[in-house]
Amino acid sequence: MLLALLLAAQAAGAGTLATCSPPRDPQQRSWTLVRQDAGLLIVFRSKTLDTPQVELRLPGASPVVAGNETRISFKSANGGRSVEWRITKEDSTLDLYVNHGLEVNVEADLDPAVDLMNTEGSIVVHCGPPSPAESAATDRETTAAEWQFALGAARSVNLFQSTSGRSYAVQTIGWGRQLTQAWGPGFLRGRFAWAVEAMPVFAQFSPSAIYGIGVAPVVWRWNFVPQSSWSAYAELAMGGMWSTEPIPEETSRGNFTAHWGAGFRFGRGPAAWLLSYRFQHFSNGNQLGSNPGVNAHVVLVGWSHRS
Repeated sequence: MLLALLLAAQAAGAGTLATCSPPRDPQQRSWTLVRQDAGLLIVFRSKTLDTPQVELRLPGASPVVAGNETRISFKSANGGRSVEWRITKEDSTLDLYVNHGLEVNVEADLDPAVDLMNTEGSIVVHCGPPSPAESAATDRETTAAEWQFALGAARSVNLFQSTSGRSYAVQTIGWGRQLTQAWGPGFLRGRFAWAVEAMPVFAQFSPSAIYGIGVAPVVWRWNFVPQSSWSAYAELAMGGMWSTEPIPEETSRGNFTAHWGAGFRFGRGPAAWLLSYRFQHFSNGNQLGSNPGVNAHVVLVGWSHRS
């Protein structure tokens, strides 16, 4: 079955060939072999990653089928990536080495997390055809969903008719999903995500006590390519807020909200600590003939979970 799949994929010129994993591996690592027109692609998954997968291209490489065995042998010109992969119906072996520091000079967009793909020598793996769900996820590069929970403190500033001297706290809960493959040049490379965010708690402490709730159905987030133990993002959001008293005074209790900001996730697994900053604005959107509002610097700390 495995050999037939490899032969069929080789003839077709593209597709997912096989997935191999070490037996009883606590890191739950797997290496999926994908054939592309320009060569081969290895898709790596592991509990140690903070994204669903990491990719390593083998330009010009192709599998060699002999009897019941398939071999992949590849080595880059500078020695920064090499693969010796023997796939059989029983125990298979994989020896993969990649050095991001060397290979990023050849492939500028290479994910630093490729270093986690190393097998540290030849290891025994069990290989088989991927499940339909796994194959589909690899071939279309399905990306992560994320929950965020955060608490923040804010201080308003005098800018564009806004009032300064306000202090307030917020609690936010958000959910989003990445919608694109990784693209972009150099350090800007990343994936686009759409999220929604609820603000179940808004509490102004000064100059008066005011409480409110809010929701932002539009949160556009750019998730930069993650590093080995942290990742960063930038975002732009739009929504609305309702409060017990007008904010600021002589306006309405319902306001439009918007913010732009950036954040960091710290952690190698799906769960991570979250630290973010946003410049937040809310105002009535000129509904009352004037548009007084509040602009504030907000710092949030919290928790992120990606799946």
